[in-house]
Parts: sequence; structure tokens; C-alpha cells
Amino acid sequence: MENSMIITAVLVILVLYCLYWLNSRYNNYWKKRGVLIISGSDKLEFFTNIITAKKGMADIFDGMYKKLKGEKFGGYFQFFTPAIMIRDTELINHVLIKDFTHFENRGPPQEKTIDIFGLAISNLCGDEWRAARHKLTPTFTSGKLKMMFEPIKKCSEEGVLFLKDKTGQEIDARDLMGKFMLKIIANVAFGLTIDTFNEKEAMHNEFIKLTSKFFKPSKLMVLKFGVISSFPKIRKIFKFHMISEDINNFFLKLTKDILKFREEMGTRKNDFIQLMINEKKKEQGLFHHEKNPISCDEYENEDKELLDQLKNIPTSSDKWSTSSEMFTEEFIAAQTFLFISGGSETTAATLSFVLYELAVNQDVQKKLKKEITNILSSHEFNYQSIKKMVYLEQVINETLRLHTIAPVLGRSCTKEYKIPGTNVILEKGTIVMIPAGSLQKDPQYFPDPLKFNPDRFEDMEAVPKGVFFPFGSGPRICIAMRLAMLEMKIILTTLLFNYTIILSEKTKLPLKIMKNSLFNHIDGGIWIKFEKDN
Repeated sequence: MENSMIITAVLVILVLYCLYWLNSRYNNYWKKRGVLIISGSDKLEFFTNIITAKKGMADIFDGMYKKLKGEKFGGYFQFFTPAIMIRDTELINHVLIKDFTHFENRGPPQEKTIDIFGLAISNLCGDEWRAARHKLTPTFTSGKLKMMFEPIKKCSEEGVLFLKDKTGQEIDARDLMGKFMLKIIANVAFGLTIDTFNEKEAMHNEFIKLTSKFFKPSKLMVLKFGVISSFPKIRKIFKFHMISEDINNFFLKLTKDILKFREEMGTRKNDFIQLMINEKKKEQGLFHHEKNPISCDEYENEDKELLDQLKNIPTSSDKWSTSSEMFTEEFIAAQTFLFISGGSETTAATLSFVLYELAVNQDVQKKLKKEITNILSSHEFNYQSIKKMVYLEQVINETLRLHTIAPVLGRSCTKEYKIPGTNVILEKGTIVMIPAGSLQKDPQYFPDPLKFNPDRFEDMEAVPKGVFFPFGSGPRICIAMRLAMLEMKIILTTLLFNYTIILSEKTKLPLKIMKNSLFNHIDGGIWIKFEKDN
């Protein structure tokens, strides 16, 4: 008994000493560098808020942003890792674009052998990321998107048929848009035909069950994401799986089976996995540029911005150069899973917010329906007619501004950096946070910011610079953003050409984001009704 009391006392003393040491380190780290410490951002606050679900990440970062009013930046600690939040738009431009070589990683290097999560292009760093970006960028040119138009359109039309017998019924917008997006992504990524609208099939379909499991709001998932992105050594030591083993193994096996089947049967499809197969064959010297629509499309004017991003990404001369083999089965599986996790769920979330805003702002919905009807009455529903729907793009942009899916853009300092106009030196490994969600709702940049007003984006040149980046900015901008926009435009066009959207009283107002959600799930859901147009 006495020994146990002594051991307990020693442990308490050790814990108190560690807290004292950490507190001293925290107080001195930014102070000696002449950086303002964000008030109230205690070293353990970030951790305790997440583990207790007292605050969501968006709330945490927005609170920090407001405390920094009038300042260009401020320091804090994120899971014991020094971090800095930037408010100044000019400095943001330096970090994301001008001085990109100092901040080319989204976060610390991840362990790539635990699960396929570490091999996804969003998590790759340095030379590996540069090579992957160079090789994957051409798979999202206009020619490739045009090939995907018809499959996306067909999936959307099947969704409209699903709604035929549900007129006037209360429907969870997020659940519905999840069905749309999962069906589309399964098709354009894997070439799979899955009836997500059929409840009996969905109940027994492994693809649907496992993707739904990954997206389900979870306090543990939020905590794991925060720890892994801030302190990857913990992930390596404790073998943390960001993707559970059953999900990881399923998508790895699915990818391998598809690759084997297409190789043995000589099957080729117009999907993302085929584009990566083509890149793999190029690496092996087995691919010749025959006249095939899957492999040979000419770059168009609208591809200029996409390809210009590569100019700021230097290639490497080592084993990860553009001539080296990168498209392994694991790498292809990682990108296709990223396609699902980063493409379907975030896009479904945005679409559910679009439907909400259209239901609340009937004047906007009428104007948008008029644009769609006018264009489709004189043009075939195709890639070109979608591009003519300028108000539709304004509506999506305003939704992305007001309902930011990613509240912050994170970057990791890859080499020592002196902040322009100051004597502040950021050490390698410092986390840099850009509060995108807060900037996009700041009245300094967007008057009456909580009002849904698509006219803000009527002239993109008039939109303030350095404050609107729903897909990121600079060379690490979302590589598939044009595909995401195309998917949203096709789905919304198909729905609004047939239905009027009404908000159900079942929706709890005002909307509140669930604290334990990585993907902005709304507490109680967004419930809407569809009324068939004459």
C-alpha cells in the first residue's frame, strides 16, 4: 500500500514537472521570437477542445482569427508543435505562391507504410509530391473532363428518377447528395455501376457500407486527424490507421482486382483508374500515343491555368523524378480512395448547402432555374452548355464562401523562413495556418457576410485577392477542383430543370455544425422537399 502511494506521488510530480516544462517552453518560444501569442490559445486547449468535443475545429480557428484582429499573424501551439496563424493577405500570398518553396508541404511527412492514406497526393511531400503532381495533372484537362460528362449526367438523371415517387416528402439533403456523389465517384473513379438509390442494394453493398463508415461523424476520427497532421511521429510509433484496416484492405484489393481484370481482358474505360493505368504504362515504356480518346486529347485554352501551376513546381533529379516508376498498385489505390474521400463527401456537403440556400432564397432559385431553362431550351445538355451557366457558378462560389468545407489551409515550413518586413524567423517544421473560413466571412472583405448573395461573384476581378480560396491556392491547390465543379453543376442542373426545392420545417435553424465531424455535418440534418415542375 505504502509503495503504491509513493509510486503515485512520483507520477504526479513527473506529470506536474512535464506540464511546467511545456508551459515554460510555450510561453518562451514565441515570446523570444517577438511574435504575439494568441490570447487564450493555451497549449492544451487545442487538444482538450477536440477530445471533449467542446468546440469544433472551425470554432477554434475562428476564435483565434477574431483575437488576432488588427495583427498580421500570431503564434500558438498545436499539439505541442509551434504554429502560426496568418491574417495578412499579402503574407498569405507569399506563403501560398511567391515563397512556395518554403511551404510546399500541406503538413509534416506522413508514414506511408501503415495504410494507403499516406500515399495520397494530398499527403505526399517534397520530391514525391512534385513527381505525383506532374504526372497526375494531365488527367484533369478539359479533354478528360469531357469524357466524364456523360457518365456524370447519366448518374444524375438516375437520381432524378429516384425522386419521382418522393415528391413532397421530407428528404435529408446530405444523405441524398451523398447518394448522387457516391454513385458518380464509383463510376468515374473505378468504372463501377452501383445503385446507391436502391436501399436494398445499398444495405448489402460493401463499397457503400465502408465509404459510409469512413465519413460517419466521429470524435475519434477528428482527434486522429488532428494528432496525425500535427505530430506524425505518434502515428508511426503507435501505428495509427487513419483509414481503418477493413476499409484500407477493401479498396486496395478492389484496385488490384480491377487492374488485373483490365490487364487480362484488355478492357479500357473512360475513368480515373484507366488514366492512371495509362500513366503506369508510360512509365514502363509500354504505352504509345495511338489515336485513342482515353489518352490523346489536346490541351485547350481553359487548361492554361491548370498547366501554369506546374511552372512553379520544380522537378527532381533523384529517384522520384518524372521518369521514375510511381504508379504502383498501392499508389493507384491511394489516389482513387482520395477521389472518394476528398471528392464525394466534400462535394456532397457543398451541394447540400447549395440546396439549403436555394430553398431559403427562393428569388435566387427562380433566377437560377430561369438561366438553366433558357439555356437548355436552345442548347443540348452537354459540356459546352454547362459552361454557359454563369449564374450557376456564382451560386456555387457563394455557397463555398459562406459554407467553407475546410476552415483552414495548412502548410508546413520546409526550410527556415524570414517573414517579409520583420525579423521573425520560422523554423523548419512550424505549422502555418491560413483561416480561409474566417477570411471568407470577414465584413472587411465581404460586406454583410452572412447574407447569401451570388452577385458578389458576378465579376471575379472585383473579388478581394487573397481571401477566397475554397479549393486552396498556389501549386497545392486541389488538383480535382474542376471535376468537382463540373459534378456539382451537372447535378444541380438536372435537379433544378425538373424540381423546385422547398425547405422542410424539420430543419433546425440556425444551422449548427456537429463538433465531431470532419466534413461539416449539420446537427439534425438539412431537410428539404422537391416539388415537380410543370
